[in-house]
Amino acid sequence: MFTWLMVFVTHLFFRRHWGRRRLDFRMWGFPFTSILGIVLMSAALLTTLFTSAFRPTLIYGVPFLVLLSIGYFLALRRSGAARNAAVGEF
Repeated sequence: MFTWLMVFVTHLFFRRHWGRRRLDFRMWGFPFTSILGIVLMSAALLTTLFTSAFRPTLIYGVPFLVLLSIGYFLALRRSGAARNAAVGEF
């Protein structure tokens, strides 16, 4: 569910990045459909707290995601890629 939530968030930021440029494919209802997807996926994630069978998904998944994020940023800092990304170089 988190993956699909991030797909909607990424789509929203992708379209904002490209601004008003004409792209080959346009999603019907943008940005409302992406926002609706974000709201619905967030609601589904929150309901897992109230379902005993799915509660471990958030209890163990969120701390694991935080640990992965910390590891990613530490590796990024160590490699020096953070400085290159800050000035727009890849």
